[in-house]
Parts: sequence; structure tokens; C-alpha cells
Amino acid sequence: MTRWPVHPAPVPGEALTSWLRRIAHRHGAEVQDLVLDLGYCLSCPEDLDTVPPEGFIDHLAARTGAATDTIRAMTLNGQTPWLLDQLQPAAQAYTTYTRQLTVLLPPGRRRDRAVDHWRPWAPTDAGWQHRACPLCTMESSPPCPYQLTWLVPLMLSCPVHHCRLERYNGPVGYHDIWHTSLGGPAPRPVNAAIRRMDERTWQALTTGHVALPRHRVHAGIWFRLLRTLLDELGATLTECGTYGRLTREVWERAGHPVRAGQHPWRPYEHLTDQQQTQSLEAAATAIHLLETRVLAGLGHEAALFLPPPNMTRDPGRPHQTMDPTALRWQEIKDSLDATVEEARTTPETARQLFNFCTMYRGEDDHIVREVRGSFTKLGIPLEYLSPMNDPHRL
Repeated sequence: MTRWPVHPAPVPGEALTSWLRRIAHRHGAEVQDLVLDLGYCLSCPEDLDTVPPEGFIDHLAARTGAATDTIRAMTLNGQTPWLLDQLQPAAQAYTTYTRQLTVLLPPGRRRDRAVDHWRPWAPTDAGWQHRACPLCTMESSPPCPYQLTWLVPLMLSCPVHHCRLERYNGPVGYHDIWHTSLGGPAPRPVNAAIRRMDERTWQALTTGHVALPRHRVHAGIWFRLLRTLLDELGATLTECGTYGRLTREVWERAGHPVRAGQHPWRPYEHLTDQQQTQSLEAAATAIHLLETRVLAGLGHEAALFLPPPNMTRDPGRPHQTMDPTALRWQEIKDSLDATVEEARTTPETARQLFNFCTMYRGEDDHIVREVRGSFTKLGIPLEYLSPMNDPHRL
């Protein structure tokens, strides 16, 4: 295969069809034309963002020079097993993905569930909700790049501009109509809790790990932690029992109805766009409450969100070391300081200290003079050394 003459570099986090649309635009073509040139025929090119046909990525890498791993990461299939355990829906996948960890609720409170046609984070075919960043689409020339995360309910804000992702009802990849015929939504900033949660999600997607207060965890752990929180916040009152007070407090502080107002239980991926937004906001609130110790989670993994232990010390106190030799010398120094303090007021202690310091003087009177001089500097009266001050003298 010969390379295509022009192929702009992919943007970090970009969806595969977004990159193909930008390549096609540079050649005055459509995505379907590029797909056909690679030897494939797709009724819906947007399916490339989910599961590209076998061999498609290798052929695309040959035409563009981009690494296959880079191209694969632009699809949901490329996010397995980090974001997704498996791409094909499985009834038992729900319990496997959402019950391995616990944060707010104690282990064993939520019952196992079998959800047909379920994939983590990926809505049903009829429930795809497309969000986009108004500033990203405004600053880029058509066709503007769009993120893979805009296609799934995983983040609430743009990792670049930190404004809220807005619902987009137009055709995917044609966001420029927001700012022409439709006027476009005004960017809305998000609060610090949402921004912090989304920054971690973006870090997981782009680096493969997340820095939590006490530990750095793998991206797969982060996605399951976040999905576990959403499941706990959506747990029924029967499942929560008396521990429901924790989830209710989170919902109250987030300013939304408990369980985002849902009545029969449904997995997060099957909720409405508004319920998904409220659930993610509640998750961000829960993380903030855990990190500030306002709320104490009862799950095993709640400790991951605790702030690091206070390692500072009082600068006025000596540093305590665990080295045994240093500890022994510190004890000797403390004993000597206490003896000197007592010798300043007690003649017997002063004489005992003097005798100890001159024990090995031999015939050297210089040592006696040095010790007497040191006693004077330490404030120990020299008259205490006279035999006349010995209480045991006959």
C-alpha cells in the first residue's frame, strides 16, 4: 500500500472517525471514500469508533504511518481491558465489573445482578448521548477533532478548557454548525470536584494510571472505582439498609434527588442523559467528601481517597530516628543533661560528676583543670567539690 499524501496527526484522545474525517477533508473526500480505498465497505462509519473490522487498523497504519497502538487507542475496542472488560455484552459482566470493589457501602450490601446486553460505560444502541466542548469546536477549523470520551458518558468536562460538555444533537463531526446556524452554547465552568474527577479520568485514558492521594493506581482500577461509586449511589434502599444515610448525604450535598430520581433500578448506562449527568456529579461530590474526611466510606477501597498522612514535624523538636545506635546516644545525652542540671544545685551530684569526668586522668593535672573550667561554664559551683560540702564527712 502507498501512503496517502496528507494525513494530519491525531489529537490525544481523539476518536477514530474524527481523525478519518479530518484526513478525508484534506483530500476533498468523505470518510466512506477512505474506507473503500482500504478495501472495506461499512454502512455506518461511526462503528469504527467501537470495533473496527479485522485488519482495518493495520491497513490504516500503512497508509498514514501512524502506530497501530495509537490508532487502536482511538476506539472503544482499544480500551479493553482497562475501560471495558470485554466489548461483547455478557449477562454476568455487570457483577464482575461493579462488585469487585467497594467504596461507600460495606462489602456484600449490593446484590449480584445479571444485565443483558450490558457493556461498561457504553450505552445501548438507542441510548448514545453525544456531548461536546463548545470551546474545542469553536477554536478548531472544520472539521474539528472530537474526543472518544464525548461519545460515552464518562466525563462531564473538557480536559483542555475545563468547561462542561454540552449535549450535541447534530451529526457527529459537524460541530461547526453550533457556531453558525445554531449559535452554539456558551461555555459553563465546572466546580473543583468535577474538574478533579475528570482530570483523573483523562489521566487514566492518556497515561494508563491515576495518582490518588495515597497511591498511584492502574487505569483499570480507576474506571472500576468510578463505576463502583456510580453503582453504590444508584443502589436501592433495600440494598443500602441503614447505610443508605451515606448515599443520601452525597445526593443532598450534590443538590440532586436520591438515585437521580430513578424508581425501578437500571444500570447507569441505561439512564437518561440528565440522570447520567446528575450521577457523575454525585460521584464527584462523594470523592470530594471522602478526600476532605467529611464522609467516611465503609468499603475496602475508601482508603484510596483519604488524604496522605501528615509527615510534617514540629521544627522546635529534634528529629527522632529509629536507628538503635542513635537512640542509645540520645538517651546518654539526655541523662547527662539531667545530671548537669542536678549538679548545679546538689553538691553530692556535682562531686560524683567531677569524679566521673576525671576518672582516667592518671598523672595529668591538665584534665582536672579542663573539667573545673567546664564546670564553671556549665554553672556548677566549684565549692561543691570541696570535701567540706560532703554530707557523709565525719
